[in-house]
Amino acid sequence: MKSILTWLWGRLPLGKQLRNRLVWLLSPKYTVGVVGLVRDDEGRVLLLRHTYRRRSPWGVPGGGLQPGETLEDCLRREIFEETGMRVEVKRLLSAGAHTDRKLVDMIFDCQPLPGESLASFKPNAEIAYADFFYPTDFPDGLPESLRRLIWIATRQADGNTTSHQ
Repeated sequence: MKSILTWLWGRLPLGKQLRNRLVWLLSPKYTVGVVGLVRDDEGRVLLLRHTYRRRSPWGVPGGGLQPGETLEDCLRREIFEETGMRVEVKRLLSAGAHTDRKLVDMIFDCQPLPGESLASFKPNAEIAYADFFYPTDFPDGLPESLRRLIWIATRQADGNTTSHQ
């Protein structure tokens, strides 16, 4: 069937606009998310206690891309909305697809801008608590998969690309 559709695609007199529309309609849709690995000058990682995650409330800041936003602008907006803190988005560390949720997350290395802190953080409908933690002192309830992701991303951010199995 796919070969017949491919053959037709190449021979039907479809304009570029119609082809683009058909590709859009027939392609799977994914949400694009951004995640920030925010570390302070002491190497501590910013973790948030989310109000809507009952089984594993702890996580890193992030959220969904809105139309017209760059990935970096989205991440800066999300971190500010969640914590009241402004950050520098340094570089893309990794990307991953959550096929069960049709979500693609882009993971960035970030650091607070000079003079920024969590002093202005106020609990809100989404985030109950925010703080920086040393990797050896992560709170209970932080999923093992996220601990591993933080470990890998931290090593990448620090330029240590030795793999760990």
